Amino acid sequence: MPTAAEESAFLSSIRVAERDDAPRLIYADFLADSNNPADRHRAEFVRLQLALARLPDDDPRRHDLKHRADDLLHRFLTDWTAHLRGLATGFTFHRGLLETVSVDVPTFIARGEELFRRAPVRGVKFLDAARHVAALAECEHLTRVRDLGLCGADLGNGGLNVLLRSRNLSGVESLDLSFNGLDDNAARLLARTSALPCLRELRLNDNGRLTADGSAALAEAPGLSGLELLDVSANDIGPAGVRAVIDSPYLGRLHTFAVHSNRIGDTGAEALAGSELLARMLAHEPKLMLRGCGIGPAGMRALAASPHIAAARELDLTGNNLGDDGTRELAESECLPNLRRLVLMRNRIADAGARALAFSPVMAGLDFLDVSSNVIGRLGVDALWSARKDYQTVLEYGDNIVAPDPQDILRELLGDMPRQAILDAMLRNRRPMG
Repeated sequence: MPTAAEESAFLSSIRVAERDDAPRLIYADFLADSNNPADRHRAEFVRLQLALARLPDDDPRRHDLKHRADDLLHRFLTDWTAHLRGLATGFTFHRGLLETVSVDVPTFIARGEELFRRAPVRGVKFLDAARHVAALAECEHLTRVRDLGLCGADLGNGGLNVLLRSRNLSGVESLDLSFNGLDDNAARLLARTSALPCLRELRLNDNGRLTADGSAALAEAPGLSGLELLDVSANDIGPAGVRAVIDSPYLGRLHTFAVHSNRIGDTGAEALAGSELLARMLAHEPKLMLRGCGIGPAGMRALAASPHIAAARELDLTGNNLGDDGTRELAESECLPNLRRLVLMRNRIADAGARALAFSPVMAGLDFLDVSSNVIGRLGVDALWSARKDYQTVLEYGDNIVAPDPQDILRELLGDMPRQAILDAMLRNRRPMG
């Protein structure tokens, strides 16, 4: 095991260059030379998580690397967090080191300095912020928090107003305010605040009450010009809210805009399809999530024809209104040569849409297709099954109206008989006409 002085030296160098892999790899090399098997496992874990952070989501190596990393974390979590027993309860590791902890506010106020001395913590998730928000806002230890987690804290607009009066938020880069019962007035508070000069990521998802007015307030805030990620999913911003973000003179650095589970409809999809924002989103991560957005054939037509959509490798359109016409617009697109994963659950697709997709160039490139919970029959499923890329595409089609094949029923009744034997049995048992 490293001595306390050695551990402190390594952690100090990692803090100075926290985005650089090199100090972490040096730490891993040191641990790998130890005679202690636990240290060598820790070295392996650091290297695995660093490798995973560099790999794209669809890299075939990810599964095995993540499985091994998760196994090591499960086996050694208690040992690797023993120095924080009594200080924190929840632990998240990233790039090999402990990055985020869950803490109750009174403990953080009393022992925050000790927490940061013992671990290179960036993020803190507070378990009881609503009851102690005024005391938390005054706590100087907040100046060392980079990722501030207040998910499900039940702050409401009033609690957020108290928090944003704090002088200790100047280092916060990521703020999670999801599931807090916030509305457009909360968005206006965020738009007016000067307490968050370093903010890069803002999560307002699942508040349910944020509308186009709140989205416009955020888009018109000069103080939020550093935002790179904005999550307003599971709210009610509508197409006007999408347009406000797209047209914002201050959000030119935004590369992640989570808008799923908002009824943006065809108008919102058309606005997004023609925007430079979509180009930045797909350049940052070639995955587009538009679940539950009320998109129909017209919106799908615009997205499928977008000059930016070619960068997409994954497209999730679960719970929209594509039907056969919208699926045909997708299938006929010439702008999706790189698409590998496509999710079309709950879109009222029938055989016509399934067959259009099966015989399209889009289908030829897919590694994974999910058309579950539609109204596709046997003809549509058979077409998709036959059209799989090299017969290897993973096809999910459960909860459709696929009728069983008569030969499959006979095979269940007669056992594993050859096809010709089944046909002979059918002929022998055929009833005469008349």
